[in-house]
Amino acid sequence: MLLAAERATEDLSRHGRTRVALGFPNSYEIGMSNLGFQWVYRLLNREEDIACDRFFADEDADRRGPRTLETDTPLGDFPLVAFSISWEMDYVNFLRILPAARIPLERTARGEGDPIVLVGGDCARINPAPLAAWVDVFAMGDAEKIVPGLADVLRRDLTRDATLAALAALPGLYVPAVHGARAEGAEDGKIVVQQFKAGEGALREPPHTTLLTPHTELSDKLLIEIARGCSEMCRFCWAAYAMAPQVRVTAEAVLEIAKRNRPLTSRAGLIATAVADHPEILPILRGLQSLDYHVALSSVKIDAISEEILAILTKQGERALAIAPEAGNERLRRAINKKVSDEMLLDKVRLIARSGITQLKLYLQVGLPGETAADVDDVVGLVDALRLVFLEEGRKRGRVGTLVPTVNAFIPKPHTPFENEPLDDPAALEEKMNRLDRAFRKMPNVTFRGMPVVEAIWEAYLAKMGPESAPILLEAAAGAPVRRLVKTHRDALMAVVRPARALALPEHETPRGVFDPHARQASPWGFIAKS
Repeated sequence: MLLAAERATEDLSRHGRTRVALGFPNSYEIGMSNLGFQWVYRLLNREEDIACDRFFADEDADRRGPRTLETDTPLGDFPLVAFSISWEMDYVNFLRILPAARIPLERTARGEGDPIVLVGGDCARINPAPLAAWVDVFAMGDAEKIVPGLADVLRRDLTRDATLAALAALPGLYVPAVHGARAEGAEDGKIVVQQFKAGEGALREPPHTTLLTPHTELSDKLLIEIARGCSEMCRFCWAAYAMAPQVRVTAEAVLEIAKRNRPLTSRAGLIATAVADHPEILPILRGLQSLDYHVALSSVKIDAISEEILAILTKQGERALAIAPEAGNERLRRAINKKVSDEMLLDKVRLIARSGITQLKLYLQVGLPGETAADVDDVVGLVDALRLVFLEEGRKRGRVGTLVPTVNAFIPKPHTPFENEPLDDPAALEEKMNRLDRAFRKMPNVTFRGMPVVEAIWEAYLAKMGPESAPILLEAAAGAPVRRLVKTHRDALMAVVRPARALALPEHETPRGVFDPHARQASPWGFIAKS
């Protein structure tokens, strides 16, 4: 049923002698909504003599074990089983799939007849250390840079050890068995991430959906990546720093893809960390409008909001939008390098309300470095002020809108200037979320969504843990609930998310938003460098 509903945006050869299984360790619905996964599938199948099948971690998998969608082949029959992992929460699914497929979980237990297990995606280039005991090869960088070399090695049909050695010689591939636990065997002890330079953007083919399907979160939507990286450089954002500099695709290239695929769908989605930051966003939107596409923008950078962008969205019936103020006042926004004043925010929300948008999601954080109790109160004050603007403009049009403050805990991420900051004290986070919940419950036309603190602890641990996390991850893969894991292993988790060295320094001696090369070198991800 799934295959029958798919419509390809490119005819791909399915007759390669060398076979690869590419998996997304989550459901088909979520995996096929991921543009990176779809793009790697396209690139692999474009390679001469390579045939790539897909697999997923759907709960209804039969007792025969995981098998590929295209040919119903067991994963163990492939010479290479590759995973695209974009979210640390999917580690547990990865760890469940290998035993279910009868592939030895420990990489040291695999022999000549076993597949080589490769992991790529954001998680590979953020911090491969937690999975190093189970992964033969990590692909670290842009797929366009890595797939050709990988395919060339696979076509050579070498022994398992010779294949690993050949892959280890390629830029951007980390092979723990060859390079060592901290890449001490690599050149200069570093694995250099392979990624596009800014100047290559104009020459780049825009990554776009390979297979349209109604069975996804983004049903039948043609996704087109218009930029990679972000110019905003918020100090908490991994994508901004790890993917810098920003690589933009031209409006002409984007619209050529849209025109070619218009007979297949009338729905398009633009993908970028900050979509409206693209210097040609208006020509892109106008072009899509002229092709009669319904266009979706996941989130719009606040200072890029304009009457024309809003008019294009609302004319096609769009009534929901998301923006990210991140903090409740200008002082804290400046501290995280979010260049948005209170005056600008109020003006832009007034524009949004006037345009006919009736649901506005606000992405906010608590527990940011340097935050005070007054800053948390300012989150309440900010939402109330924006609510009043929304109500005032809505009443003029006879349609009162809703604000949805979506508040997450600040999660320290590797490769950011805040990577050495501790997670806020869990008890303090709980109190802040409860305080916001009480305040927002009293506000009409406000729907509050807060991140559970136990999820914040777990997510922060997954982002920064090292190889010592293996027993805890295996417990999670065996089915232990996150709440129980956080309670049972609290000391181990706190040692990672609230390390003593970060808590011991007096406030005035703790540099904020500045990279510490010594701490970076000692971190689990310290051997990762940028090209």
